Amino acid sequence: MKPIKYICFLFLVTGVCKAQTYQLSGDVKGLKNDSLLILSQKGKTTSIKKIKVVAGKFAFGDTLKEPYFVQVFKLKNGANETEGKLTEFLAEAGTITITGPSPRFEDVQVAGSVADQVLKKYLKEDAKIVANWEQLKVQYDQYVAQKDTLSRKKVANELNDMLFKERIPLLKQYVAQYKNNMLGALLPNFCLLKDLLSKADYLEMYNMLTVQFKQTDYAKSTFEKSK
Repeated sequence: MKPIKYICFLFLVTGVCKAQTYQLSGDVKGLKNDSLLILSQKGKTTSIKKIKVVAGKFAFGDTLKEPYFVQVFKLKNGANETEGKLTEFLAEAGTITITGPSPRFEDVQVAGSVADQVLKKYLKEDAKIVANWEQLKVQYDQYVAQKDTLSRKKVANELNDMLFKERIPLLKQYVAQYKNNMLGALLPNFCLLKDLLSKADYLEMYNMLTVQFKQTDYAKSTFEKSK
């Protein structure tokens, strides 16, 4: 296990590795499906693979140059029709395990991917701000219905502050923190702010990255959005 963790760390922090592999190992209690569908989003390319499940256990392996998004769907027994998502994660070089006390999406846990852990940590923090924003938006709508212009404008400013002084800065904070590894390059591509970010925002985040990680496909995608 230690050599695998070292390879994963080397890949994320130095970026010196080219094409590598990741191995997926799953053991989910109560998983009655005999097959799973692995949907991998590699840049602009989507690949689909059907794998077998035996007594809740399954395995899968693939090559990768950079971390990419993977979704795992349950397939109805004897058919190619999906019946819900088992889990989703960012794949990276090394061994990734999927476990859970039940096949419910919220009960399944993914371990072994630093990129996945950091992304989900960021998204969880972002979701808290969004929840507060949505709660305040209800109040804003009430003021609109009441034609209370003064209160509406006050709340509108607070809503804008949540976006421009909390959500966007949070993303930039993460990019700056991980500017010297793959995480800083990929985060702008997986955030939920895409339509709210300006070209200047994308350029700022691109410029945060070290020269080495500006060469990654994720960084190049961020730079393209700044044009």
